[in-house]
Amino acid sequence: MTTYTIGQNCSITLQHNSVNGGAPYGYLLTGDDKNYGAAVSVQHEQDSAGLTKIRIFFCVLLADSLTNPDGTLHADSRAQMYQMLLNFLNQPSGLTLITSAVVFANIGASGFSATETHYEALTLVTCQMNNTGDYYPAPDPGNYALSLWDGTLSWATSYWR
Repeated sequence: MTTYTIGQNCSITLQHNSVNGGAPYGYLLTGDDKNYGAAVSVQHEQDSAGLTKIRIFFCVLLADSLTNPDGTLHADSRAQMYQMLLNFLNQPSGLTLITSAVVFANIGASGFSATETHYEALTLVTCQMNNTGDYYPAPDPGNYALSLWDGTLSWATSYWR
């Protein structure tokens, strides 16, 4: 099984307990900027009751023989990545999206969740994920990783996982 490291062999990872044995799965995103990297767009909406809804958008690139950010070849084929993405898109809650800058936990693919564009040699899938409960500002990946039960952050300073 491939271990995914953002910035090396993927742009983002998706994770869900019932997909890929619960291990993170890495994707390359379209439109990487040479100076800033991959883009994930977040839309915040506040309703009249004061509840915050977020929508997270990103466009996944699926093709054979993709080049990773570190210049190596991506390990999985277009078909493998597509099937795994469909598995994630079938999860209405409990998804975690990790980017190089922030982590979005307890999101889901509910309602409108993807627009697929299939070309002969590649597929582009624009995904939309939504929060599935209370919204809390997204932590940075380093602090999120230290919030495991055996992590170094205390209960008061860690993020619930």
